[in-house]
Amino acid sequence: MTAIDDDFETIRIETPGEYVGQLVLDRPEDMNTVSAQMLEELDEAVDVLEDHEEVRTIYITGEGEKAFSAGADVSSNGAMSNREGVEHSRYGQRVFGKFRQSDLPVVAGIDGYALGGGLELSMCADLRVASESSEMGLPEHNLGLLPGWGGTQRLQRLIGESAAKYVVFTAERISAERMHELGFVHEVYEDDEFEEKALEFAQNVAGGPPIAQKYTKRAMREGWDSMEAGLELEASGFGHLLDTEDLSEGITAFVTDQEPEFEGK
Repeated sequence: MTAIDDDFETIRIETPGEYVGQLVLDRPEDMNTVSAQMLEELDEAVDVLEDHEEVRTIYITGEGEKAFSAGADVSSNGAMSNREGVEHSRYGQRVFGKFRQSDLPVVAGIDGYALGGGLELSMCADLRVASESSEMGLPEHNLGLLPGWGGTQRLQRLIGESAAKYVVFTAERISAERMHELGFVHEVYEDDEFEEKALEFAQNVAGGPPIAQKYTKRAMREGWDSMEAGLELEASGFGHLLDTEDLSEGITAFVTDQEPEFEGK
């Protein structure tokens, strides 16, 4: 495993497998809570991963077995004025949104607690896998707050308005299996197999056709707000892909019953 960047203090970026850039939330002593410094480092990390020519998929995990992330580190943020609170919310929304805006597929590997801001971060991944003992939730209402890093908007778009309101208003910790039933988690693995299975999942995504994945994310992202815009990008991407070497590789592999090896060309 090779480190991509050694300048971070609250996160790590590594390459655990071919074409996978693993972003590790690295504050296990604080259950990987998101501090102000971590937010800043996550902001930079997306750019680092996108600029790395060997990274085709971003894989986000939390250090240790207790938590993916137990939420925002309230103590590190100190007392905020109303205006500062608004800006802090906006900044977190923007930083997490960079993962959704990225052309690279993003996988969140949830092992342990994913609560509050931790769950909101995972909402911006394209795909989510979890260990069977993991628990997820948005406990902000128990504190007299509301989810402020995108939770009121992104969750309902992922699992529907009614289910999202259940998660937010009950403020309960919900099992990985239940979140799988709601469509939030795509795969649930046994605890002792999670690390291996989740990385294998990320590697499978990373082995896909990079150019097609890029255009797919763009079309689906634009179509989130406007189907007309999404359909136009879909048509444009489809036409562009007809001239790629990846398409020839995919067709050849299909005809010969082999696994394709996409080069992003």
